[in-house]
Amino acid sequence: MTTSSQARQRAVQFAAAAVLALSAWSAQGANYLIDDFGSPAAPGISVLTGESENSFVQFTDTVAGGVRGVYHRAYLNPLGSVSAVIAGNGVLSSSDGIGVTSEVLVSYGAFTNPTGTPGTAGPLLGLDVTPYNAFQVDFGGIAQQMNINIVMYSSTPLDAGSVSPTYYTIASVNVAPDVPGGPLNLVLPFATMAGGFNFASVDGVVLVLNRAVGNVTNNAFNVDSFALVSAVPENSTAALVLAGLGVVAIMSRRRRPV
Repeated sequence: MTTSSQARQRAVQFAAAAVLALSAWSAQGANYLIDDFGSPAAPGISVLTGESENSFVQFTDTVAGGVRGVYHRAYLNPLGSVSAVIAGNGVLSSSDGIGVTSEVLVSYGAFTNPTGTPGTAGPLLGLDVTPYNAFQVDFGGIAQQMNINIVMYSSTPLDAGSVSPTYYTIASVNVAPDVPGGPLNLVLPFATMAGGFNFASVDGVVLVLNRAVGNVTNNAFNVDSFALVSAVPENSTAALVLAGLGVVAIMSRRRRPV
């Protein structure tokens, strides 16, 4: 087994412990709002009725980098049901019909493709995330269990002459509300002390929502906001959360985000 494969395996082993402790983290102090989905007033809409995909970009000064990219894919839809996504006017909303399994990616900065030209990245954010140690995703409601993943990208590795990573991934976690359809305030910590990645210059962020969780279909959720926060764990769970940071995996360096 290669070193990278071993690291990924260890990350999966730590994931369960980390998820158990996430609810004990509370956002305190500094925060940076990436998106509250308030704009545009006329929201973007994607509707799929088969196993297909769609994407669109939205330009607004209210989000990091001034552009939001939305990718919507229904990869299981045997009955031809409707899968719909709405972004803007105060919410990011997704709803899948009977038998549908889908995913939604919301991207910012270098992960966007504002010109529509393949291979052309969006604006570099140059965002210093060192004052923060977690992302917070506030859900107005989630119908059932879903999966979440967040990736950061930097175009300026700390050591340009080596294989310093340019991607930093918070490994996928499965979450669910206390009651079906209920709200959820999720805090996902990351380790700014991780070697190699340039947290002082993050150029792209992508939020991956509802990627496959077993046989879950017919899901729905509303996201009210997405932010960087300074999160402080309760003392009783601090050690467990620090151990859970092992779920964070640093991807090998690439020339640009894909």
